[in-house]
Amino acid sequence: MKVTQLTLLFSAALLMLPQVSNAADVQVEWTNPDEYRDVRAANESKKRFRERTFKKLDEHFSDLVADLPKDYQLVVKVTDVDLAGNVEFGRTQQIRIVRQIHFPRMDLEYQLFDANKQLVSAEKVKLKDMSFLSHINSRADSETLSHEKYMIEQWFNRTFKEHLTNS
Repeated sequence: MKVTQLTLLFSAALLMLPQVSNAADVQVEWTNPDEYRDVRAANESKKRFRERTFKKLDEHFSDLVADLPKDYQLVVKVTDVDLAGNVEFGRTQQIRIVRQIHFPRMDLEYQLFDANKQLVSAEKVKLKDMSFLSHINSRADSETLSHEKYMIEQWFNRTFKEHLTNS
């Protein structure tokens, strides 16, 4: 009995240790978010909506860099965001209405460093997807920020295609 408890305790302690990873890393900085074109909440606090939105997009960037070579680092500085759709008044509350004229946009600067911390590429980028409603996107109806994630993913794959390990 004591051996089992000791084993469980040891296993739990191992899980708490920092994980050593050779995977690529990403750092995303959201610069002056109060000046962004549209990160507007419909029915929740502005702060909570913004935090949730940035967290979801941070996670998406992290998922994307998993396909870069180990020990690469991507540093992204987001300078503007305009989410797909527009917040408008419905019958009794505000809701985000998605129409073709309110396409997603994002301005960012990035730097990609290799495993030796040498700069591989850097650029200022203005992303926009004016035909976002025309894409066949299976996650569009069920996933939060699907249009923005798709736009970022397309840019990422085009920009870093020669560095992607699963191409």
